[in-house]
Amino acid sequence: MILSKRLSAIANEVPHYASIADIGTDHAYLPIYLYKLNKIKKAIATDINKGPLEKAKNNIMSHQADRIIETRLGNGLEVLKENEVDTIILAGMGGMLIIDILKKRPEIVENIDRLIIQPQLDQNEVRKYLHSINHKIINEQLVYEDNKYYWIMSSEAGKEKYDKEIFYLYSKILIEKKDPILKQYIEKEIKKNKNILERLNHPLTEHTLRRKKEIEKNIRDCEEVLLWL
Repeated sequence: MILSKRLSAIANEVPHYASIADIGTDHAYLPIYLYKLNKIKKAIATDINKGPLEKAKNNIMSHQADRIIETRLGNGLEVLKENEVDTIILAGMGGMLIIDILKKRPEIVENIDRLIIQPQLDQNEVRKYLHSINHKIINEQLVYEDNKYYWIMSSEAGKEKYDKEIFYLYSKILIEKKDPILKQYIEKEIKKNKNILERLNHPLTEHTLRRKKEIEKNIRDCEEVLLWL
């Protein structure tokens, strides 16, 4: 089985012999892949929608993986019991939705060894939330695939707080790694924001002036990150 770059990167974050919950599993490609690598001892593949979960069940059966991978229909972490998995994967959804899912079952999250998160939006808010629940971000990856950027972060229990807002915006770990994909992303952001700025110059209403200041700050932040890369 060949995974997308995004799912392969997520798979690389899963500890050896983990018990995982793949929340919003879709077609269960990730747990099946991990099963075929003998990397997991157990998986719970969940989805809120019946259609994708039925496809997941069929895929699991076709790979003879039903002894290891169980499917459950339900929302977020609500289908999990305490201490039945040690790793939770939340991928392919908005950052604020991920935060909301984690907030609803703190007793589950408290006992997890590792969270693996791939937020589509609001990555900075996710990083802040992880720190607020005493989770340390141990690794991040930035994947470019099909003209999109995917931010993947892993966290474990531990106290941590970044001393610069820019680290929450663009990932302290990726900046320190001098990640080439991050550099590519930042260069595109600068170009995009400068183009927006040019279009905002006329007419200068109160709204456009406010927006202009926001864009100018984004450019300054990106240029600061670029100096470190």
